[in-house]
Amino acid sequence: MVMGRLTRTAFPICAGLGALAVSALIAACSAASDSGARGCDRFASPAGSDRASGTANHPVSTPGELIRRLQPGQVGCLRPGRYRFGTLSVDKPYITLRATGRGPTILRGSIQVRPAGLGSKLSGMRINTSGGRSPVGIRIFASNFVLEHNRITNYHRAQSCVLVGRYYSHPSPGGVGIRGNRIHDCGRIPRTNHDHGIYVAHAVGAEITDNWIYGNADRGIQLYPDAQRTSITGNVVYGNGEGINFAGAGTTTSNGNTVSGNIIADSRVRWNAASGPDGPPATGNLFARNCVHAGARRPDYNVNGGVEDPSRNFVARENRIASPGFVDAAHGDLRLRRGSPCRELYTGKLSLR
Repeated sequence: MVMGRLTRTAFPICAGLGALAVSALIAACSAASDSGARGCDRFASPAGSDRASGTANHPVSTPGELIRRLQPGQVGCLRPGRYRFGTLSVDKPYITLRATGRGPTILRGSIQVRPAGLGSKLSGMRINTSGGRSPVGIRIFASNFVLEHNRITNYHRAQSCVLVGRYYSHPSPGGVGIRGNRIHDCGRIPRTNHDHGIYVAHAVGAEITDNWIYGNADRGIQLYPDAQRTSITGNVVYGNGEGINFAGAGTTTSNGNTVSGNIIADSRVRWNAASGPDGPPATGNLFARNCVHAGARRPDYNVNGGVEDPSRNFVARENRIASPGFVDAAHGDLRLRRGSPCRELYTGKLSLR
């Protein structure tokens, strides 16, 4: 299920700059056409140079160099176009990387947010994580990092798209925010049962809010083996191999997680909500006030709206079994029609017309 492939961006042509060299012409045109560039401290452009100063008229050319030019609290803006890298390391605290200008800003490669990236943010990009140095697309190891308003995929050419986990002997990150993104078509086909849209492995207090998570090979959201006090609200989790699971391993399990106000529908292979078979029984996990609709090919997963019952790892209550009534799910339009029976429970914004 591949939707919305990334397209090539053309830069605008500016009049009155005839004597400038081609690269300077494109940089100047980009500066003139920036939309929302106010508040940007440094700039990158595919037409820039990493020997440049990073100002609006003299942008650098790579996201890595843009990060090197930023100080904590500053905003780095990436102009439209394609940026290709093996791995982009976000290793400075409290910086923001965001798209600016007209047209898509496209990142191609894997991204690693190290613990030193505490409180930083990545916003407004189209991110294709296939072809990076890591088979896992965006690895978040930093507390309070925010991933918002991006479109993220690997077109089924790599493993999970987003992983929140612990960096070697560092503590599990806390307060990671994943909100307003479209995370789709992640993970290898044929399915391996290991590749997910969002994989919360080791984390405390992550917030996954108002995303569209669809067409991923295995879980839409995986909580395994040590996801503690995750809040999952207002998301649409649609057409994945499985919806959400609560699981552990060895002596560890994922506890205190809340899943509410979501639409979780039409999982292709297994449950919309499930427990993992390993580890001790989990405690404090709540799956409540979600709109669910079964769609697995196997009849044994089609009962109870595709919600495992009884479950060893979560309590389910006040969920509604109903077809969501999306505008055009086959083409990636997961907005709800006005008469949708899921509107009453859904707490997000992306799916409201």
